[in-house]
Amino acid sequence: MQCDTMVAYDNQTTALEGPIPLPAPAQNYDKARAASDIDLDSILLHQFSCLGTRDHEDLIEQFHSLMNNQMNKDAGRFFLEMSNWNLQTAVGCYLDFCNGQTLPSMKIIHQSQPNNQQMVWRLQNTGSETWPNGCYLMSTTQMRRIEVPTIRPGETCEVVADICSNEPVVWRLCAPHGEYFGDNLCLVPPGSFNSHELNQRLAQLAVTEQNPAQCPQVHIVIAERME
Repeated sequence: MQCDTMVAYDNQTTALEGPIPLPAPAQNYDKARAASDIDLDSILLHQFSCLGTRDHEDLIEQFHSLMNNQMNKDAGRFFLEMSNWNLQTAVGCYLDFCNGQTLPSMKIIHQSQPNNQQMVWRLQNTGSETWPNGCYLMSTTQMRRIEVPTIRPGETCEVVADICSNEPVVWRLCAPHGEYFGDNLCLVPPGSFNSHELNQRLAQLAVTEQNPAQCPQVHIVIAERME
């Protein structure tokens, strides 16, 4: 979409698509002025996306950043596609969707390394509602998404991951529409020290898209426990 018409608006130059609405005859000035203002506002809103990038990946990054990295990239893509890749509309749709919604709750209550090949986390539903169907565990470096059982309040599940790489891995629980919730599950290779660099790397892995095809894949399973 090419924006080739320029309008000065509050000392700023804004790109518009197509002709500018012409004013009505003088005898109908007040009525025409109101209609013209409405038309111009509509055009400006319609051209919101024209003022920024049209690259889909850039729009996903912007949406992700605006939402403070509280969801995965697939969720951002979903709302942008639903909004015809209009960032402003996508943000509004997401906020409308989240209005009144309550995310599940999760806390890691125990973490252990029973041997040199495995790491185990025990997760508890610390909320007042059962985790809904469709929750899953995902990592930006892993191809697989692991479906999570519908854990009731107070119940727990165990996550077991093989230690097969010298690279750290971070998993996050996601609600059905891609919102993150709960603590991060961090798999740190044996011998790694709790350094500032490691903490920065783990924080980056939690939110930054990677290329899973170039990352070592970790076998991970979830087992439900009843308390």
